[in-house]
Amino acid sequence: MKKSTTTLFIASLVLCFSFIAKDSRLLGTQAEGLNIGDKAPDFTIQSPEGREFSLSDSRGKLILLDFWASWCGPCRKDNPNIVSVYNKLHQAAFKTADGFEVISISLDGLTDRRENQKQENAKSDWTEAIEKDGLVWKGHGSELKGWNAEIAKTYHINSIPSNFLIDEKGIIIAKNLEGPALYATIKRLAE
Repeated sequence: MKKSTTTLFIASLVLCFSFIAKDSRLLGTQAEGLNIGDKAPDFTIQSPEGREFSLSDSRGKLILLDFWASWCGPCRKDNPNIVSVYNKLHQAAFKTADGFEVISISLDGLTDRRENQKQENAKSDWTEAIEKDGLVWKGHGSELKGWNAEIAKTYHINSIPSNFLIDEKGIIIAKNLEGPALYATIKRLAE
């Protein structure tokens, strides 16, 4: 009986550590994806008006790269916070950056496993959400492919809202900032 208890205990430990290893947040590291200190991958994407722009177009500025979608309740709930931070700090002077910008990447355009459209009017859903939520910055882009968007794969986005704070050199300096932490982090970088 004692041998089976020991075996069960060891098996439990192995199982526990395998879960911890899979959820690398518990270890303070990220097993897959982009980490703080990594260079943010450049991309080119289309705005709602069909204008192409790239992340590198904003080099020299502090950038919040925000992944969201019109159908995402938590994203929509956080949008007023991002708008507030943008309005307060867009014109601020920064120690090393030449301004602050937001680039919003929409994951609208959902499909099911068989690639059938789940959103009938993904583009209008996206543009109406921009208008309704008062997202006044110019940097809005989407491939309208939902989770299948290449940019979502490049940035290893598997849940939204997700964001990256990128410095003037294109280096990721913070991730997944929400609420007061977003404002406080950006404010610290201002002069």
